[in-house]
Amino acid sequence: MSEFSLTNPPLICVAARVQFARLAKIADYIPDLQEAFRLGGYPHFHEQKTKAWQIDDRAEAGMNVAYEEIPRWEFSNLERTVTIRVDRESVALLFTAYDHFLNAEPHYREILGMVEKSITGLLPQMVQLRYIGYIPLMGDASPTDWVAPSVLGMPNLGDLKRQGSISETSFQTPEGGQLVTRCMSLGIGSPTLPPDLLPLNAPLKYPFPGNCPFLLLENLHQRPAEQVPFSSESCLSQLSALRYHNARVFQATVTPKALETWK
Repeated sequence: MSEFSLTNPPLICVAARVQFARLAKIADYIPDLQEAFRLGGYPHFHEQKTKAWQIDDRAEAGMNVAYEEIPRWEFSNLERTVTIRVDRESVALLFTAYDHFLNAEPHYREILGMVEKSITGLLPQMVQLRYIGYIPLMGDASPTDWVAPSVLGMPNLGDLKRQGSISETSFQTPEGGQLVTRCMSLGIGSPTLPPDLLPLNAPLKYPFPGNCPFLLLENLHQRPAEQVPFSSESCLSQLSALRYHNARVFQATVTPKALETWK
């Protein structure tokens, strides 16, 4: 378990996901699951369709792309700071007012426990923990004040003024998992984030100002799940274990000044 923590981390979203063997009849369990979530303090409910694209490279040109509409259900607490996403092969928990794992742990345990009771016989296949940090560059601040130059790409080249960059590094962990770290250095304007990241209508802990450049840091760590039946305690233990390497990479990505500011 990671002992690293910050009092005021620059997090705008933390997402934990447990992928399980596909359950074709997942819709049959949603009414009972919705009732459990509603009574547990997650009254908001939204159903939507997502598209899964399928590409057949053996088909003739122009005829090799198709898509399948897949239902997904979202539940959230009254303040919309905790959102639960359920589809036919995963449950994901998204937090937009996150400070530390220990404070989120009751939500993890409660939500995963409701899933365990409502949908029996699930077989976990993958666990994933994803952190998104937001760093505004106020005044004369430079990106290198906050993050290591190695993740920022090229600097200005004479009269060629750098507008931004996106870098990605992938690691193989000793436990057989994969950890991907990304740094997005962007100019003035509101960010466009992946649609799967932020919950619907979720208020952010740090609202984005539109008048200054910013950095986004993302660490995504996933690994195969233990081959045991789905249970809240097992999933919680495995998700907690993912934090160690996330913390190592984060501390190597940001500067000592940044850690001092957020501690």
